[in-house]
Amino acid sequence: MTKDYIMKLTKQGLQNTAEWEAKGYSLPKFDREQVEAATKKNPFWIHFGAGNIFRAFQANVVQDLLNKGVLDRGLVVAEGYDYEIIEKMYRPHDNIGALVTLKSSGTVEKTVVGSIMESLTADSTNAQDWARLLEIFRSPSLQMVTFTITEKGYLLKNAAGVPMPGVDDDFAAGPVSPKSYIGKVVTLLYERFANGEQPIALELYRVKA
Repeated sequence: MTKDYIMKLTKQGLQNTAEWEAKGYSLPKFDREQVEAATKKNPFWIHFGAGNIFRAFQANVVQDLLNKGVLDRGLVVAEGYDYEIIEKMYRPHDNIGALVTLKSSGTVEKTVVGSIMESLTADSTNAQDWARLLEIFRSPSLQMVTFTITEKGYLLKNAAGVPMPGVDDDFAAGPVSPKSYIGKVVTLLYERFANGEQPIALELYRVKA
């Protein structure tokens, strides 16, 4: 077993906890397999926008709550714009990431964040991922949807008053194979409404591009 393998951000790579702790990393303190199974069975929180802000804040907060035993399920994350972040970063690393924080004292805090249990592309042309998103939004266990997305995700028109890409197509076609980011979200919410009119909380963390 080489050091390159030991230090890989994957389920297998984290098995050698001593190596990571020796390098100063704080590791998840919960049974990740158990939490992953519970999350996939009864998802309660899905987040749109799989970038750095999400990993540093929402994912880190959930990890802290999992470590303390306050939560027994983790996060599902979906990316509606840059699909490669899911396909080339999240999935090859089993949805595990590293958070490095520079403190005001000059010290560096390093954390392996393992609170993300499932990652999906919010792409209506990806049959498998889109079907899973529809399933999640139909689930009675889902409580909250949060967003860290820029104007290109939540605006209907740009500064010149021109509709954002895909918006006109979505108005014309209705909730079928949506193209725009906001159209995808609306379609998923409509799916939830059409399957029991179940409640849901939404919160947008507005990000300026």
